[in-house]
Amino acid sequence: MSLNWLDRIGESNPQLFRELKGRLQNRNIAIAVALSLLGQLSLFLYGELRLSPSQQIYSEEHWQPKYNFLQLFTSLSFLISFALLVLGSYLLISDLAREERRATLNFLRLTPQSPQSILIGKMLGVPILLYLAVLLAVPLHLWLGLSAEIPLVKILGFYSVLVASCAFFYSAALLFSLVSSWFSGLQAWLGSGAVLAFLFITNNKGINHSPADWLNLFCPSVILRYLVNRTESVYEYYQNFSVSHIDTQQWEWFNLPLSNAFGSAVIFMLFNYAIGTYWIWQALNRRFHNPNASLISKGKSYLLTACMAQVSLGFALPSWKDWEQGYSLQLFDNFLSLVSLNLLLLVSLIATLSPHRQALLDWTRYRREKASALIQDLLWKDKSPAVVAIAINLAIACIPLATWILIWPLGASDYSTIQLLSGLVLTLNLVLTYATLTQLMLLMKSPLRAVWAAGTVVAANLLPPLILSLLPISPENHWGSLWLLSTSPWDALKYTSPTLVVQVILFEWSILGVLSWQLTRKLQRAGESATKALLAGRPALPN
Repeated sequence: MSLNWLDRIGESNPQLFRELKGRLQNRNIAIAVALSLLGQLSLFLYGELRLSPSQQIYSEEHWQPKYNFLQLFTSLSFLISFALLVLGSYLLISDLAREERRATLNFLRLTPQSPQSILIGKMLGVPILLYLAVLLAVPLHLWLGLSAEIPLVKILGFYSVLVASCAFFYSAALLFSLVSSWFSGLQAWLGSGAVLAFLFITNNKGINHSPADWLNLFCPSVILRYLVNRTESVYEYYQNFSVSHIDTQQWEWFNLPLSNAFGSAVIFMLFNYAIGTYWIWQALNRRFHNPNASLISKGKSYLLTACMAQVSLGFALPSWKDWEQGYSLQLFDNFLSLVSLNLLLLVSLIATLSPHRQALLDWTRYRREKASALIQDLLWKDKSPAVVAIAINLAIACIPLATWILIWPLGASDYSTIQLLSGLVLTLNLVLTYATLTQLMLLMKSPLRAVWAAGTVVAANLLPPLILSLLPISPENHWGSLWLLSTSPWDALKYTSPTLVVQVILFEWSILGVLSWQLTRKLQRAGESATKALLAGRPALPN
């Protein structure tokens, strides 16, 4: 007797079978079908009633009554996109959070299924009723697009981008659910709300040749402008479509045009989604079976930093047209944006890579004494202190920035090359100091050591500029050189002598040296105590 289709799915992916069997009930299917058909009918009637024949667009040659199809096509495209990404993310986060509360997630971790099989089963099965409702709307969507004279290949390109965006956002939703258990019942609302806010912001931001242009690649609705504005006939004269992406024709990466052709935009968006999904799955594979594992290994962090540095740098370069028009002053603003982006990434890596007390104690107990082995541990082992790994990531992030400064054209900003390099060194000194301080605080015996470490780093970032602003001490004042000790030293560099800048750098290195010495001393003591306890038959130091 042949197996039915659910049994075949169960053989290939038991988790997907479990999700489909629990959700594909007759009542649920009927509700999904009814809501989809009702939504399509409401949208179609709204379009018919909103525009009377007198509001249709005319051309010199003939009447164009199909404008309404284009309006309805864009509206339905937005509804489908937002429904899939926002509601789908909500359903996935809510489901995984429910599994966590009921302790059934631990049962799934013990099954012989791989993390990929379980999580892909979740992604395909949990939003199955949503998929059904959307699939029922595809025929109407296709008919509207073709009636609006949009080529079929472009509509299919939009579908491919939408599928890739679902894979990216759904993977991110699963990861968010795994790392945010302390939010309890708020997880699904926070996660889906963040997706909604992100889509709203990216849908309404223009292209301005800054690192922020990267965000547009994660918004599937950006591709709609190619479908709407590139159609033949007089549709291009209608300016009230819901497609809000501005100046997409100026979208460039390393001065390579992304928007000259529909195909190039689709390919680049798909590649971007693929890279983003890859990195999320690196974290998912590590975190699923071990909730206490870091999201990324030290070795992968080097590759991640290099990837982000190169991609963001490509969007930060002004276009050749801007150079010809004398807009090179935008270079400094983009430079600050790149520094801020790298600072955010590096602080996130500090939180991710820094091992906690018990892991450090285990490492000090079993680590090898040879210098070469110690270097290998510090570079690659997850349980070793993260300071050296953070320093490597700093170097990777700074090489493109420093190179950009050295080839900086004359008159591109009010800063000299030495001032820009000095500001970069000051900022990186602070990051390395934060990394060492965080590792020291994670050696504390307090169960709240992670909270203390996070609070200290946040305070060290926010309090100095806040206090200096409230006093007030501006960069051009007598005490303005204090801004050199904050994460915003740039304005102060204009009014500070090179000698004082060197003194501040040496002062920061002194603080970093003291903290590093203190960390080394504590690790040595912890290692000696653990070894003595082991030899004496006593338990190791308490966690």
